[in-house]
Amino acid sequence: MKRIALWARLLCVSVLYSLAGCAGTPLDQPLRGGSFPLAERQAVTLAPGVAVRYDSFADSRCPTGAMCIWAGKVSYNFTLTSKAGAEKFALDYEGEQYVSTTLPDLRFGISFAGVKQRPLAEHAVVLEVAIGHKSQ
Repeated sequence: MKRIALWARLLCVSVLYSLAGCAGTPLDQPLRGGSFPLAERQAVTLAPGVAVRYDSFADSRCPTGAMCIWAGKVSYNFTLTSKAGAEKFALDYEGEQYVSTTLPDLRFGISFAGVKQRPLAEHAVVLEVAIGHKSQ
């Protein structure tokens, strides 16, 4: 019976050790935060092997002069790629934040400072990248 208990403990320890390795993918170099003006299909590299691409813009707002049941929204769609895989996320308004599930130290937001002079057709946005956790 003691032998079974010992094997069970060893099995639990090895499983926990394996799961701890999956908790996050270590990066070779520190991540770079900051403000990055982007147009659709542009990307920014945050570290070797870590990049964020601005994939698309979706505008479902009610057209001017139309009567709508729902006001609609604007969504900016991104893909974060790293050794941990690809992670898609969307940001719908300035001030909203998204915390990465694959790289939990990364926090994303959007702003429009510095892109107002660009043509509206570009759907330009500034991707705000912060490193570390912040309570929401």
